[in-house]
Amino acid sequence: MSELRYTGTGTDFYLASAKVADIVNLAIDLDRPLLVEGEPGCGKTMLASSIAAELQLDPVIRISVKSTTHAQDLLYRVNALRRLQDAQRPGNAQAQYLYPYLSLGPLGEAIQRQQRCVVLIDEVDKADIDFPNDLLDVLDRFSFQIDDLPDEEEAFCQKEKGFGRTVEGKREAHPIVVITSNREKRLPEPFLRRCLYVRLRFPETPEDLAAIVRMNVGLTSATLSAELLWAAVEAFQQVRNTAVGNTQKPPSTGELIDWVKILHWKGETVESLKERPALPPQWEMLFKTMSDLDTYPSLVKT
Repeated sequence: MSELRYTGTGTDFYLASAKVADIVNLAIDLDRPLLVEGEPGCGKTMLASSIAAELQLDPVIRISVKSTTHAQDLLYRVNALRRLQDAQRPGNAQAQYLYPYLSLGPLGEAIQRQQRCVVLIDEVDKADIDFPNDLLDVLDRFSFQIDDLPDEEEAFCQKEKGFGRTVEGKREAHPIVVITSNREKRLPEPFLRRCLYVRLRFPETPEDLAAIVRMNVGLTSATLSAELLWAAVEAFQQVRNTAVGNTQKPPSTGELIDWVKILHWKGETVESLKERPALPPQWEMLFKTMSDLDTYPSLVKT
């Protein structure tokens, strides 16, 4: 078990509940990936950064998944184009070997390194269904084979690059893998079985909301008063409560943080926020689709 434990309250930019913190620690103890879901803007990617910061680890290794991403890209890469170019140069004998053109991918480097780190595999549901399936064994054992590397080149590769056909990390230095999903696709059940699951929910109390904004807005209490922040949170909650269930994307914490900054820049006051709390100043900045901008005013009782 890790000497340091994640509390969710140990950074100046993120606040996680005790339940979420407990699941994070269990994932570390069980050597399991952490699958994180929740509505957009609820802090899924920032959770990985807070784990790394609180456990005093290096910055997060972030892997942004695309529809064209393959599991092997995360483990290792072969620069075939460069090898082909070198092969066309007279007297270049290096191209007869593969290992000079071989490099580890971000997950492969994290597995090979000799110290703990946090790897964020962001938006895994964007990839093809084969992507999570191809990662099953790797995330189970934190080791993988480089089948492209010829046996006769393994010693050369080991000497020059520090790894051979088998890349395997130390048990006590396995990476903490955080995987986020927006449920654009259904993830395969074998993959789900290997993960510990966290659902990030919208903060339940205005006190939590105010604390999250204060951490992330970049404004001191002298610049942004507690009274204005509280009035903004109250107005935001009224807007969100009306929007939930009636709009495509109800505003979340990400929108709240930006909105408070806008209120400050525009010189809004507590009085202007309380004048029409259902349609507060700059309320349009809280929505991200044309349909929501059209729908929300009709939901407000005037």
